[in-house]
Amino acid sequence: MDNHFFNRIDKETYTARRADSSWKQVIKNNVVVKGKNAADIGSGGGIYSIALAEMGAKKVIGVDISENMLAGAIDNCRDFKNILFQVGTAQSTNLETDQSDIVLERALIHHLKENELEDCFIEAKRVLNENGVLIIQDRTKEDCVLKGDTEHIRGIFFDIFPELIEKDTMRRHSADVVSTYLKRAGFRDIKAITFWENRRTYESIVELKGEIISRKGRSILFELNEEQIHCLADEIEKRVENQFPLTEKERWTIWFAIK
Repeated sequence: MDNHFFNRIDKETYTARRADSSWKQVIKNNVVVKGKNAADIGSGGGIYSIALAEMGAKKVIGVDISENMLAGAIDNCRDFKNILFQVGTAQSTNLETDQSDIVLERALIHHLKENELEDCFIEAKRVLNENGVLIIQDRTKEDCVLKGDTEHIRGIFFDIFPELIEKDTMRRHSADVVSTYLKRAGFRDIKAITFWENRRTYESIVELKGEIISRKGRSILFELNEEQIHCLADEIEKRVENQFPLTEKERWTIWFAIK
C-alpha cells in the first residue's frame, strides 16, 4: 500500500459526504450493528465510521495508514464521542485481539496486491471475536467495466478515456479470488453480493460539473490532467442533459464472512 500517495492527499479529501441510507440498509439486512464494537480499517475521512455509529454501534475504531487523513477524520467525527482513530495498516492494525464484533474494510483491498490479501484477512480475523463479521466492500473487474449512463457516471469516465480501464481493472480482485483468500484465512459462511450505492444527488448540471472538476477523492481521475478533467465534465454534460435531479450510483461488490 502506497503510504506516500495517501499522505499527499488533503486531509478533507474523504470527509465531504455521508454514507447513503441504501448502504446502511444493505448492512442492516446482513449484520446486526446496534450495540456492537466495530473497527473501520482503511477509514479514510471517517464517513463510514459515522455510518456505523449512526446505525447504533457502541464503539467504532477507525484505522488508517495516513496520519493526514486521520486528522481529517478526527475533525469530521468530532461530534461522535464513541468514534476513535489510530494509525495502522491492513496487515497490522494495532487493534486488540478478539475485541471487535464487526470489521469493515471498504475500498481497501484494491490497494493491496493479491499476495497481500491473506495477511490482511488473517489480521481482520485476529481482531474479531468469535462469530464476528468481516465486511469487505470493493469493486471487482466486472464492477468497473459496466457501461456508463445518466446514473452510472463513473462508467462514462471509461467511455471517454478508455485508457483508464486497464489502469483501474489491473488493481482489482475477482469475487472468487477474494472468497478464496477469505477461506484460507479461516473465515466461513462467505457471501458476496453486488450493490448499487447512491453516491450523491445533484440538482443541476452546474453542481455536477463542479463536483467532477473539484472531486478530491477522485481515485482513477488522478490519472487525468486538469484539461482532461474539464473535457470529461463537458462530455458528461452532453450525456446527462435535462436529467436533473440526478442521483449518481456506483456499483460495488460486498463480501460478508464469519470468523
